[in-house]
Amino acid sequence: MPSFSALQKNTLFPDRPSFISKLARILYMDVWINGKNMVLKPTMSPPNPIHSRATVLKQHFPTGPQDSEEFCVHGIGIRELMHPCLVDRPLGTGDFLLMVFHDPVTLGRSPTRKKLEKPDTMMVWPPGKAQYYGNPSQRFSHTWIRCAGKRLPLMLRLAKLPVLTPFRVADPFGFQQCLLDVHRELISYVRPDDVLIANLLENCIREISRKMIGAAQRVRIPENLQAVRRLIASVPTRTITLDEMASVAGISVSYFSARFKTAFGLSPMECLILHRLHRAAHLLSDRNLRISEIAAQTGYQDEFHFSKMFKKHFGISPREMRKRPSHQVVLLDHDR
Repeated sequence: MPSFSALQKNTLFPDRPSFISKLARILYMDVWINGKNMVLKPTMSPPNPIHSRATVLKQHFPTGPQDSEEFCVHGIGIRELMHPCLVDRPLGTGDFLLMVFHDPVTLGRSPTRKKLEKPDTMMVWPPGKAQYYGNPSQRFSHTWIRCAGKRLPLMLRLAKLPVLTPFRVADPFGFQQCLLDVHRELISYVRPDDVLIANLLENCIREISRKMIGAAQRVRIPENLQAVRRLIASVPTRTITLDEMASVAGISVSYFSARFKTAFGLSPMECLILHRLHRAAHLLSDRNLRISEIAAQTGYQDEFHFSKMFKKHFGISPREMRKRPSHQVVLLDHDR
C-alpha cells in the first residue's frame, strides 16, 4: 500500500497531485489503491489541518454536487489565507455567506467601517447585501461557506443568530469541523444528501448561538432551585404548595418566589401548571384514557377546571387537542 508521503510526491498520480494530496489531508485519510478503485482509509493518528496556518481547503461548486431548492452549498473555505487586502462586493455574492475570521479584520457592509474586529469574529451576509471585509495591513485567514435555499432563512431565524452584525464565536474550531464534515459529504457521494448537509450546518449554527447566549447571560441556576424544579416534574399528580417548594429550597417564600422567577423566567406556580398541562397534552394521545382520568393524573380533581386551564394555555380544549396530531401540541403553544 503506498504511503501518504508517496502520494504527496506525486509518484502515483502525476496528473492529479493537488487533488489527491489535498483530499487526503482534508479528510484526514491515507489514500491507497484497491484494484481500480481509490479507497479512503482512516489513519490511526491523523494530522490536524484545523490548526494549520496555510489554507486548508477552498472549493467552489458552481453547479453544485447537490441541486436542491431547500438547501445547497456553493462553496467552502477553511482557514483560507489571504494577503493584505480589502474585499468590497456592493451586491454581495447572490447567496448567504457565513464567515469566521481568525485574525483582526475590518468588516461590515460598506468601506465607511474602519473598526478592526477581534479574532474569532463571525459575520452572516444574506443574499443581495453588500460585503466588505479584510485587512490592508497584514495577512488574515477566514473560514466560510456560501449556501442558499429556502431552509436557510428559517434556520438562522430559529437559532436567533445575528445577521449583518459582527459577533464573537466561542468555538471557531467547531465551525471549521462542521464545514469539513459538509465537504466530506459533498465529495464522497455522487448524490450527496442535502438534508444531512443542512442538518450539519443547522446543528452548528444552533451550537454557536447557544454558546453566545450562554456567555452573555452567564447565569448558573443554584442547586436548591433545580431541586424544586425536579420536584415539580416528578410528582404531577400531587398538589405542591408554595410553602413546600420554599421549604425544599431552604429559603423564605417571598425570597424563593423572586429567585425562582429570575432563574427560570416564570413563577413557581406557573412552572407547576406548565408541567402539568404539557403532561396532559401528551396523555391525550392515548385514547384509552378518559379526560377525567388525565385530569386526575395531572393534579386536577375537577375536570371542568382542568379543561378551562388547558384551553387558556393551548387555545383549544382537551377534546379538540385529542383530534390533532401529537406534534402540533408544541407548535400551538409556541405560536401563542
